[in-house]
Amino acid sequence: MGKNNKNFFEGLVSSGPAEEYSDKLMLYGQFVGEWHADTIVYQEDGTQLHSKWDIRFDWILEGRAIQDLWITPIRDNETIGWHVPGNRYSTTIRTYDPQIDAWHIIWINPPSGSIIRQIGRQVDDTIIQVGSIDQLGNLSRWIYSEITPDSFRWYSEISKDQGNSWALVQEMRAKRR
Repeated sequence: MGKNNKNFFEGLVSSGPAEEYSDKLMLYGQFVGEWHADTIVYQEDGTQLHSKWDIRFDWILEGRAIQDLWITPIRDNETIGWHVPGNRYSTTIRTYDPQIDAWHIIWINPPSGSIIRQIGRQVDDTIIQVGSIDQLGNLSRWIYSEITPDSFRWYSEISKDQGNSWALVQEMRAKRR
């Protein structure tokens, strides 16, 4: 790694949460570390696609934010072509906003050209992230549930009727490495 890359990395990654809002920052800070996940995508025709994911969370920006990587297929020191079906080498940046007592979330997946913005909040023992209306007129919702120190369930839903009903699109069962 060149000197500039090392300086960039050292400037980006942090050792823990910023003190001022450390209790609020632990909503996503609890996930810092490395995870493996088994995933199912539910197709509209009823078929299911299964995959394995490599997921990594870490503190960034002086502990004021969390950045995570979501990778499938798992690389095992390989490079996967940009246009391979199902390819995800994506990142999420999550930052807590005390003015709204919620998180601003941006997920970016260059292989698919997807960028999703959401607002995330704790609701009881789950984390619910709600996105704005997409180009097809659907709402998206991503939920973390069944959270323990070593596992969580993540799932994605869409609503085609402005939030009156939700359909399961994808779910993951993650275990800490």
